[in-house]
Amino acid sequence: MPSGGLKDSIPPVVVRSIPAFDQTNFNDQKIRLYFNEFVIVEGLNEKFVVSPPTSKKPVFRTKGKSLIVDLNEKLKPNTTYSLDFKDGISDNNERNPLKNLRLAFSTGPQFDSLRVVGFIKDAFTLEPIANSYVLLYQGRSDTLVYKTRPDFIAKTDQKGFFAVTNLPADTFQVYGLSDVDNNLKFTPGTDSISFIDHLVVPSAQFLPGRDTTITGMDTLLIFGKTKFSPDPLYLLRFGEDFFDLRLDKYVHPSRKIVDLTFTQSVADTFSIEPLNFEAKAGWKYTEMSTKSDSIRIWLTDSMVYNKDTLIFKLSYLQQDSLKDYYTYNDTIRLYFTDVTQIVKNKRKERRRVSKDELSVLLTTNCKTGFDVYRKLVIESPEPIASFDTTMVSLFEKVDSLYKPLKYKLTTDSLNKRRYLLAHPWKYGTNYKLTIDSAALKTIYNTYSKKLKEEFKTQEEEFYGKIIVNLKNVTVPTIIELLGDEKEEKIIQSIRVTKDGLVTFKFLEPRKYLIKAIFDRNNNGKWDTGNLKKKIQPEEVMYYLEVVKVRGNWDAKKDWSLPTQQFTKKIIDEELEAQKLKDKLKKKKSTRAF
Repeated sequence: MPSGGLKDSIPPVVVRSIPAFDQTNFNDQKIRLYFNEFVIVEGLNEKFVVSPPTSKKPVFRTKGKSLIVDLNEKLKPNTTYSLDFKDGISDNNERNPLKNLRLAFSTGPQFDSLRVVGFIKDAFTLEPIANSYVLLYQGRSDTLVYKTRPDFIAKTDQKGFFAVTNLPADTFQVYGLSDVDNNLKFTPGTDSISFIDHLVVPSAQFLPGRDTTITGMDTLLIFGKTKFSPDPLYLLRFGEDFFDLRLDKYVHPSRKIVDLTFTQSVADTFSIEPLNFEAKAGWKYTEMSTKSDSIRIWLTDSMVYNKDTLIFKLSYLQQDSLKDYYTYNDTIRLYFTDVTQIVKNKRKERRRVSKDELSVLLTTNCKTGFDVYRKLVIESPEPIASFDTTMVSLFEKVDSLYKPLKYKLTTDSLNKRRYLLAHPWKYGTNYKLTIDSAALKTIYNTYSKKLKEEFKTQEEEFYGKIIVNLKNVTVPTIIELLGDEKEEKIIQSIRVTKDGLVTFKFLEPRKYLIKAIFDRNNNGKWDTGNLKKKIQPEEVMYYLEVVKVRGNWDAKKDWSLPTQQFTKKIIDEELEAQKLKDKLKKKKSTRAF
């Protein structure tokens, strides 16, 4: 059968447009683009940007090999418009997108050609932010971004790059906006924001240059280029700290447990009151998460947790329109029905099984390869009423015998159901933990089962180190060791105030990232920005190399902290070397073929 020819890989080509590119004195609200083939528009409503922005949404219609864009309102006089289609137009056959199509025209005799370009990055990770709006205002008021639609706009691409083109000679305020509510205004608590904390004045300067070419005889030709200012801007987008406390979720997963989840911390502001039963002393036991935004209520009175319906009044702080705090009351209803399990006994008679467990099983973090720098964790599945710690024994295996050891046992301050056992562990050594039955009693008068755990600590040769010779420390700085996965999980964190060596110990062999946070207020954490107070978020920097740790090896690195960093191009030398090797191998095999 005939092959049909080569696959079409060429995007459509604009053969004509009305108005023409850079045309002046255009006074129609409909724009027509003519192509060399049939086209379709996919997602153009979301991708298309017109600057200055129109108050109504444009309407798109394809007709034959043309696209008609109706801007749906009368255009402003003596104004240069820029239409950015991104990659929203593609051919009808193979869906080849026409990328970076822009059409500019003027409704007056003058055509504006200045521009502002740059990038929007996440303030905490320095990752590029795609599809973020860039807003330019010609006014000087600081409240414009809250109340007024911008004078000019653009949208970032996948690399976070934006270009606001065809600007008049003027002075601008520049913002980056997530615009979650799609109104081209900053809504605190909903939108994230970025801003340039100085006025931006775009300009252009023609720089002539010289070159000599030969066309029959020596001819001197004058070439040149236009230099646009300012240089690319970098906007760091952040979410402001915003009071938005509300009950997000409430569940009743078992008869004895009620879980409440809030959008923000409720520390020192939360209370719960029963409405369909009389509260007796000690009817509940409360656990709060580390961030104080989740609460677990353990119901301790059997008359309460055996009820199928529970009604509670929750009280916590709220803010009114004037930002004043008041106590807000919320009523919730919770339902629970037992699931009865049906089983067959040996005589094949059916019987109901709904018997409660009379004992609980303690859990630990003991495992082969136990890290020598960790504390051993003993956890109860239910709140603890009493724990006879004399019934806990720790042994070290010497030859074939177990030798009893001394240890320190304390309650975990973050979780009262946990106990932490500390001991100076030896490398590559076998240990045994035993806890006698009934050593622990829960608030439900159930006792713990007997526990025996045998484990071995990690060999010393397993661990590696990262030693960073840190220079140019000018403010209190937090140095974080991160996993090299996308989530960038914090492995270790060290605070420094001056130049010197920073050592990360007991590291498993793998790849790591290193991050610095300029903790300017020295509160031990990264702080976001505040637009009204004109406070930028605290700067973050990355060591621009993946650090690989090997067992029994020290990875030593020198890092002079930059004063600013907007690019997060972290090089993995091992991966780059493998790519080069594969490329050479492929090239070699192609030549052989």
